[in-house]
Amino acid sequence: MTLNIIVVGVGGQGILSLARVIGEAVLGSSDFNVSIAETHGLSQRGGSVITHVRIGKGVFAPTIAEGDADIMLALELIEASRYAPYLRHKESIAVIDDRLIRPSIPKVRLPNGDELIKHIQERAYKVFIIKGFKEALKRGSPLSANMALFGFITLILEKLGVVKSEVSSKIVSTLGRSERVIKVNKELYTIGYEEATKLVGNDVLSLLKKRLLI
Repeated sequence: MTLNIIVVGVGGQGILSLARVIGEAVLGSSDFNVSIAETHGLSQRGGSVITHVRIGKGVFAPTIAEGDADIMLALELIEASRYAPYLRHKESIAVIDDRLIRPSIPKVRLPNGDELIKHIQERAYKVFIIKGFKEALKRGSPLSANMALFGFITLILEKLGVVKSEVSSKIVSTLGRSERVIKVNKELYTIGYEEATKLVGNDVLSLLKKRLLI
């Protein structure tokens, strides 16, 4: 069996980069196989993006069907709500940055954040809200927000025996075009990791372990 993760957001937020570093961390830490596939996205236009990450001993198909995702990592609330049907009903978790990006359609009403979260909660077993973008913006590197999600998922995958945190940390230390950006990336990764240590309980880990037959 496999652990199915969807990574969603708006083009330009680093969705593909987040999926890639998750895959690198898994391959550098264990003997699990990883498949990564982008099935929809207009990243160059700021459009909706979804990437599929599948982890397991035998991964035979690259994409995840609706209702079959165990974990959602979302960098934007509207996109998280859009792709909520992909979550396994009441047997999945969502980790979401609470950022709201106004759609490019003129005069469209920006949805209420609480309403979007409620919609996702109706689908998932548990929803975790983090403030990666706000923390990244305060540090002058908004594109580092995806590192908070990487830190959060690293803690989960570490507890499942799929990833080693030292491998993830080493990957983060190579990301960025300047020492300043690398420093912010490390800080956001640490924020996400520490949030997960406080929020992720044994109930969540037990739920996800079943998917890997651990």
